[in-house]
Amino acid sequence: MLRRTFCAGMGAILAIGLAQPAAAQDKKALTVGIVSDPVTLDPAQMASFFELSVQYNIHEPLVHMTPDLKIEPGLASVATPDPLTYVFTLKPNLTFHDGAPIDAAAVKANFDRMLDPAVGSPRRSELGPVDSVEVTGPLAVTIKLKSAYAPFLQVLANRAGMMVSPAALKSLGADFATKAVGAGPYKVVSWTKNSELVLERFPGYWRGPAPIERVVFRPMADETVRVTNLRSGTVQLVDGVPAQTVGQLTREASLSVKQTDGLGFNAFSFNTTRSPFNDVKVRRAFAMAIDPTAVQKAVYFGTGAPAYGPIPPSIGWAYDKSAPRPKADPAAAKKLLADAGVTAPVAVSITVTNSPAQVRTAEVLQALANQAGFKVDVKQIDATSLITVLRQKDFDLCMSPWSGRSDPDGNMFNYFTKTGPNNFAGYSSDAVTDLLVKARGVPSQDERAKLYNEAEKQIAADAPMLFLTFPATIQASVAGLDWMQYPDGALRLQFAKFK
Repeated sequence: MLRRTFCAGMGAILAIGLAQPAAAQDKKALTVGIVSDPVTLDPAQMASFFELSVQYNIHEPLVHMTPDLKIEPGLASVATPDPLTYVFTLKPNLTFHDGAPIDAAAVKANFDRMLDPAVGSPRRSELGPVDSVEVTGPLAVTIKLKSAYAPFLQVLANRAGMMVSPAALKSLGADFATKAVGAGPYKVVSWTKNSELVLERFPGYWRGPAPIERVVFRPMADETVRVTNLRSGTVQLVDGVPAQTVGQLTREASLSVKQTDGLGFNAFSFNTTRSPFNDVKVRRAFAMAIDPTAVQKAVYFGTGAPAYGPIPPSIGWAYDKSAPRPKADPAAAKKLLADAGVTAPVAVSITVTNSPAQVRTAEVLQALANQAGFKVDVKQIDATSLITVLRQKDFDLCMSPWSGRSDPDGNMFNYFTKTGPNNFAGYSSDAVTDLLVKARGVPSQDERAKLYNEAEKQIAADAPMLFLTFPATIQASVAGLDWMQYPDGALRLQFAKFK
């Protein structure tokens, strides 16, 4: 039995949740149980899906994505006089949390920072072919592109569009990562790492003050702890609801469960830069040993869908329904290992975070791969360490989950182009890079879909990643909380309120 570990303080939180009966709800305050503490509060440096819910409540993007993946104005409206020109007009009289004006100069400063190679922001790649960012009026910013970039507005509805206070960046320096100043519905009050992040309502929020005055995010890595605290009323909203509890929770009148198709994928990166997975035959053999349907059933209890590539069914226009759906074939995997001249059993390590769902996933992979000529060891790490392990390529096979984007470019370009910031596998394919670059500049969805599907076929052949599931977004709250669910799983709480 693999040892399951808990984040610091989880036992105490569980004890509180069990000891206290549900009390009358303070309708001005909301406590949220989240899977993991953030790594940073700076959207320019954010690289982990664990930070999404926190970031969307502190920071405001230039434009918004609706739950049905449409784009609407946010801090700014946008006009596109031609495919290479985007003119953003900011709403007047807006400020950041520190009172600094949200004007064209502030927007330009944000883009200049994200595009500066010295900053090392993951947003630089997401912004693609931006050629220039110019102030063309007190509240007007004109962005020129070097080439057409179809996903541009979807990108700006996400992390790359989140504006931060340039004045705060200057005054706080390195402390900005823990005391971020944005323009979202809530501002930072305090952050005690691995304990709680306290936010309070921002009166100057452009859509009007949020109904709930105070939001507290508490990291709860263990899924049982999150559910127990929800049932007791210690928290009133949780993300990452374990799939096996959905049926029971749905029947509890005091709770509300919401479920929708997600945008992301659960997958594992092979380290293609070192043995044994620098050999494509060994990667293919491991993939042959795994049936994604087995993971979907054993870990996700039939929710979501098995994954055979990076584009989920929720992005219907680009999802390839005709792609092969391979099943586990341990005999073929063993033969491929023999053809590669590798002596079985092949010792490999699987790295996962210490959440029960990820540990169960590793156990399924371990059992299946061990039947096909591998000897698998499972290594557990804390969720906040994941991005460091991936970036340093300190793994053989490591979980690389992706929260997803509303455009397929966001699920592929950063992972599979040769210099992509999420290319944790060290994958190098001129053909795939060329296809993904071309797909960015094609306006027709039909043409883009063909390019993405061709890239997916090459990725399947090269096997730099092991795709397992397209997880459903499953979240739950107390029945008295009215809130809006988004496919990417980020908890945007500007309209949340108690009934």
